Formats: sequence, structure tokens, C-alpha cells
Amino acid sequence: ATAVDQLPPLVNRLIGVTALIGLFGYMYWVSAAPRKIGRSSWFVTLPAGKSTVIQVGIGILDLTLCAAAMYMLMPASPYIDPVSLAVIFITATLLGFASHAPGGLGVFDAALLIALPQFDKEEMVGALLLFRLFYYIVPFAIALTILGSRELWLSTLRRRLRREAAEEPVHGRLPTGLESRDS
Repeated sequence: ATAVDQLPPLVNRLIGVTALIGLFGYMYWVSAAPRKIGRSSWFVTLPAGKSTVIQVGIGILDLTLCAAAMYMLMPASPYIDPVSLAVIFITATLLGFASHAPGGLGVFDAALLIALPQFDKEEMVGALLLFRLFYYIVPFAIALTILGSRELWLSTLRRRLRREAAEEPVHGRLPTGLESRDS
């Protein structure tokens, strides 16, 4: 992390400990009682303690799996251990979030390139492009395929139901007022 933010290791540790204290404090605060933030009729109900723990766990799992995917895409040499890469990856991800650039585009990539100067830039850019492909573009394409297939299926189903309803003969008596007046 020091290579990315240019801060001494002690300061980075203090930032990490402060973030953990804040996270655990928040989790304790929301688990003590239902919490709402806002004013008068404009408010948001915060997730309860159990939901917050689940959300934090999912976030940790997501970042761990993303860092593992990036580790698999890294050039074979020079060697970097998975924990060091995970720390650099998470720091770069947080910088990307803080930049408000869509997907951290540019900021995330530059942070990784700066933090890992021992790797050949061309190989790192290739690994980053593959990561973007597998993490953003492939899931997007899969989601589009699933959504498109579902919409096509629903459209076909609606047409078939309308056609069957139009072809189905009306059984029973006529609506009131349409009976023959002769009887």
C-alpha cells in the first residue's frame, strides 16, 4: 500500500486500524437498535446488525475473489505473494471508488502500475485488460444474454396466450342484456 499512497507503513496501519474500529463501531451501533437517518419524512432505514454482517462478508468475499483473479492473471515473474497483491489490489480498488470514475477506469489501473513497478508495463497492461474483460465485459454479456432470452421467451409466451384466448370459443350464457327478446 505504501507504493500506491506514498505514506509510511505506520500511517497505513493506523488508517487500517481506524477503518476497522469504525466498521466494528458501526456494526455495533446498528445491531443495538433499528436505526434511521434523515430528516422528518425523508429518511433511510439502515440494515440491521445481521444484514450488515452479511453485506460486509459478501464484500470481503468479492474483493478476495477479485484479487485472486488478478493474481491468476499476473505475469509469472517476478514473483509476488498473493497477500501483497491483495493489499495492493484492494488499495487500488478503493482509490478507484474514491475517484468516482466509472469502474475506477484509469485510477485503478494506474495505481496497480505504480504499486508494481517490478513488472513489465506491457505485461501488466495485458493482465489489466484481461481482468477488465473477465470482470466487467463477460458478466455484462452473460447478463444481456439471459435478460434477452427471458424477454424473448416472455414475448413468445404472451403472443401464444393471446392467440389461444382469441381462438377459444365462448362457453356458457351471454352477458346480461344480450339475450334474445323473443322469449
